[in-house]
Amino acid sequence: MEEMFRNIIPEEVGIPSEAILNFIKQLEENKVNIHSFLMLHEDKIFAEGYWKSFNKDTQHRMYSVGKSFTSIAIGLLQSEGKIKITDNICDYFYDKLPVEGVNPYIANTTIKNMLMMETPHKSTTYKRYDGNDWVKSFFVVPPAYPPGTIFSYDTSATHVLSALVERVSNKSLMDYLREKLLNHISFSKEAKFLVDPIGVSQGGSGLICTTCDLAKVAYICTNNGCYEDKQLIPLDYLKEATSKQTDTSMQPVVDEKQGYGYQFWGSRNNGFAMYGMGGQLAVCLPQYKITFVTTANTLEDKNGVENIYEAFWKQVYPYIIKTSLN
Repeated sequence: MEEMFRNIIPEEVGIPSEAILNFIKQLEENKVNIHSFLMLHEDKIFAEGYWKSFNKDTQHRMYSVGKSFTSIAIGLLQSEGKIKITDNICDYFYDKLPVEGVNPYIANTTIKNMLMMETPHKSTTYKRYDGNDWVKSFFVVPPAYPPGTIFSYDTSATHVLSALVERVSNKSLMDYLREKLLNHISFSKEAKFLVDPIGVSQGGSGLICTTCDLAKVAYICTNNGCYEDKQLIPLDYLKEATSKQTDTSMQPVVDEKQGYGYQFWGSRNNGFAMYGMGGQLAVCLPQYKITFVTTANTLEDKNGVENIYEAFWKQVYPYIIKTSLN
């Protein structure tokens, strides 16, 4: 299997080409520094675009989109019976615990707490740690509150989960995901995760792959974890991971207020999303069998990601609703 998707024109799924052009126009009017986009209905690409100097072969950093990939790996390990997400994370990292004893908040932290971004830490710990062992930082930096009480976006939690995957599987995060999922969907051979100073994969922020690579994994998630009659991602886990587990109503923008699952964000209109800073997005709308992916650099534009969402919801989504009713 070489080509996972086939290309069609938007009209074949009931979306006028003008809607796609208006989507692009709205992005450009709002000066969004967009790099690429891709829209799928089922396994059919009905719209795709790239801005100079990006193209379909560009290996693009996806930042926190990698968190969702790490979550998938955790779900796969659980399905193999190698871990349970109700396990305490300290049970897998005795060598990283402080010699004077572990703080009770850390000792009581489960894998599930970390997946839900309800860790005891107020922010990413390796940014507040003098050493080069990013994993150890999670266990030795003083926590702020009990686990399971506050939504706090903590990339160090995902980094520890990446290390957990690598310890339990005895493979790199990318190699484990390739074996279980990515090799089945022709994920590019050049794709990789960056590593931390001691060689642990940066599952929380270091994914590098193409726009189509991201679309392939997002499509599998939209399709209940299934491809060609193979259940590549455990269905029960995926349903939990992409459902609201944590309240995020205090977040500053509407598309971040829809709740958080296991390293997946909720989205408006009964969807969920993989979301990396700077406008790396994979929005999945299973109800409509729609997948929408972007890459961008909105780091200097506080409204950039919101403008990407708004262009899609305003220009394309109304036709998706109409099509679903035909």
